[in-house]
Amino acid sequence: MASVAVGGFKQVNRNHNERDYNHTVDPECQRLRNLAESASKKRIELIKSSKAAYANGSKGEAHELSEQAKQQLELANKYNAEAAEYVFVQNNADSSNNEIDLHGLYVKEAEWILKKRIDFATTHGSEQEIRVIVGKGIHSKNGISKLRPAIEKLCMENHLNYYVDPKNTGVLVIETPGTTGYVSQPAPVYQTQPQPQPQPQPNTASSGLFEQALKLLCICLNS
Repeated sequence: MASVAVGGFKQVNRNHNERDYNHTVDPECQRLRNLAESASKKRIELIKSSKAAYANGSKGEAHELSEQAKQQLELANKYNAEAAEYVFVQNNADSSNNEIDLHGLYVKEAEWILKKRIDFATTHGSEQEIRVIVGKGIHSKNGISKLRPAIEKLCMENHLNYYVDPKNTGVLVIETPGTTGYVSQPAPVYQTQPQPQPQPQPNTASSGLFEQALKLLCICLNS
């Protein structure tokens, strides 16, 4: 059994053509996630400083710090969206038409993309079922998959039949409905901690990146 690294992801060649869905952590994706986490931490510190300045009567300084916190939130959103787009495109480059790989995505990212994917399938009548690769949690904290229970919950809430692939517990097979039943969802907005200011609107850069990723997926499906 030989393994070949392609774009930072491990592909394992087996005689019986079984794909390895337990990808290694991609350096570029991890770099972007780290930048997002750093921006989120800076935002939290700026919020604390803003509150302290306001309590001391320095309203002008508090406002400036609050604006800086918003900028850090936008940066975190941007980096997370770039990471999600990157890992999604990389992982699905060799996927079959009825398959979608959600490895490396945060739960809300995976849910949003999967809903869009199911919408596409039901609108075009292209597949009766979709193989959703959620992984076995090998690279997750404590070895517990976060994606699988979230996707199972999504299926139950939307009355979608699904089952676990008997040959690979890291794959859920979802039966697509006969007609569309989803409302188009906005791209995920990343929040780390509530702040006293009004909540920001969905980040347009994040939305655009996610839409690009979905367009790439649809192009592959139509080819």
